[in-house]
Amino acid sequence: MKSLFVVYIIYIMGLIFTGCTDETLRFTEEPTITQNPNQNAPLCAVLTFETNKPVEATIQLSNGDHSWKLRYDTSANPSEGLPVYGMRPGREHKIEISVKDQEEQLTYRQALTFTPPELPEGPAAFPKIMVKHKNPDKMSDGVTFFNPRRRTPKSSEFGQNFGMLVMVDHNGEVVWYYQTDSRISDYNFLDNGHISYLTQDYRLVEIDILGNVHRTWYAANRPQDKSVAGTPVEAKTFHHDAYPMPNGNYLILTSDYKRIPNYFTSEVDENAPRKTQQVMGDIIREFTPQGEVVWEWNTFNHLDPMRIGYETFSRYWYNRGFPGVIDWSHANSLFYDSTDNSVIVNFRYQSALMKIDRESKNIKWIFGEPSGYTDSLKDRIIGLNSGNWFWHQHGPTLTPHGTILLFDNGNYQARPFNEPTPPAQTLSKAVEYKIDEETLTASKVWSSELPDEKNIVSIAMGDVDWLEDKQNVLVSYGALFPKEHLREITWWNRRQFNFWTMIREFNHTQPNELLWELQITARENESDIGWNIFRAERIDVFD
Repeated sequence: MKSLFVVYIIYIMGLIFTGCTDETLRFTEEPTITQNPNQNAPLCAVLTFETNKPVEATIQLSNGDHSWKLRYDTSANPSEGLPVYGMRPGREHKIEISVKDQEEQLTYRQALTFTPPELPEGPAAFPKIMVKHKNPDKMSDGVTFFNPRRRTPKSSEFGQNFGMLVMVDHNGEVVWYYQTDSRISDYNFLDNGHISYLTQDYRLVEIDILGNVHRTWYAANRPQDKSVAGTPVEAKTFHHDAYPMPNGNYLILTSDYKRIPNYFTSEVDENAPRKTQQVMGDIIREFTPQGEVVWEWNTFNHLDPMRIGYETFSRYWYNRGFPGVIDWSHANSLFYDSTDNSVIVNFRYQSALMKIDRESKNIKWIFGEPSGYTDSLKDRIIGLNSGNWFWHQHGPTLTPHGTILLFDNGNYQARPFNEPTPPAQTLSKAVEYKIDEETLTASKVWSSELPDEKNIVSIAMGDVDWLEDKQNVLVSYGALFPKEHLREITWWNRRQFNFWTMIREFNHTQPNELLWELQITARENESDIGWNIFRAERIDVFD
């Protein structure tokens, strides 16, 4: 009996050393790849397999011209499917899979291939994306992430009911896109690999790379249907920007209106009869993942609503569910500055950035054209030592060396009731300023202007991002007027014309060098459809 036991032990040890026990890493269900069932992200696929142990997985993809890897740790469950993304539309991709645990690595030897669908056809379904210039050796790494927005002068709903996010490589090839039913403004690529975005109908939505919705918040008092799925947040609107806080909360731009007697009725005639108006002002709110508002700051408590800017009497809020409400402060972006627990918010119609102390809620400084502020705020206005003032600006950001980059649309170059500068004499550009908070002074230190460049006029939107790896600057141009019609366009007839847009990358020198230009236009020249973007950024999502 004892000899049989010894023989058994030797047999088991032999199996272990030859790799023939259940402890040997192996596939227990063969890998298969299928089209992403969520058609909102059609260039993605799902890879499914099972192993006898928890594993890390590496997916190697190639299409002849490009090769990249996707990596998943043991927290991902291959039996539920691993996202496969980065594939070019209409092209066959070879897929190799390797897995490993703490002791072994195993490669699946059979060939897998997948061909994602072509891009949708037609000028209303997808824009034309073209690289007009590139210097790949000097460009920053990653893919460019932006949100195409379509428009036609014939219908506001045409643009409002269409939302899209797109990633392209340096050649302008689409590697991922997502489509939804409401126009998208701000979006964020989150630390968990998800994406959050803001919609025209006042929702903040978090999705994964396959387009699956994980969380939704919405303005509880929005004018649209209140029965939407998600977490309500006390607000009338969510608009323009939502900023993920380090503590897991969101800072978001909301708004409310107030009846103000004896208010202006014109931005060009100071003596026009006045009347009681419903005036919309911005509110900044911080809310938790459960929808609880834990901090807020209201423009009506700190700024004078009688300091108006051009476009106050536009139909901005009318088109968003608030007929009869005029637009006063029009904030369009915000971010948190952890160095001194403050919030920097950008007011387009005030042509000003303002820094707000979160603890006291006091305005620490105002940076922008200084006329028209109340006496109580004049000691907080930053003076400009060099350069010109910016106008109707977008997308300010702090750089690692403490300066502020912003996109200067340059619209009007005046406040009511002064004469505006015509569009044909306007140049939209990125500008960088160094602010001294001790002396409350600022100096211009960089600009994206190219020698002798003209006819770059963005009526709205735009963004600037600092690219740390190569010390470059990414500039998105929002909604550009067509160059060929620029002398016909005025600030008052601009809605009759369509838009195009572009994204550029510059090095951070002066004079600067253009490294990349991506143009986004309609697919058909005869189409009455125009395209613009709210902003763009460069992100690393592949190995």
